[in-house]
Amino acid sequence: MRKKPYAIAYDIPDDNRRIKLATLLKSYGERVQLSVFECYLDPKLLEDLKARARKVLDLSEDALRIYPIAGTVEVLGVGPLAEEARFAVV
Repeated sequence: MRKKPYAIAYDIPDDNRRIKLATLLKSYGERVQLSVFECYLDPKLLEDLKARARKVLDLSEDALRIYPIAGTVEVLGVGPLAEEARFAVV
């Protein structure tokens, strides 16, 4: 299946959960802002990421947003657009 680009952002007040989620997301994509990752995912990887994230998150306090990216992404300022790459999903 073809991978599609996603922007994934989070807001997590707990340091331990935030670090665990960031570590998890690093295996799926590239950090482009402090709490934003760009990831190339096929449907199976997307479902895997969500299942693993649910084990880390406290859904009563934390927020994880997954935005599919359609069209062209424009970057103003520093930082290149993340390229599709092979990430070692652990």
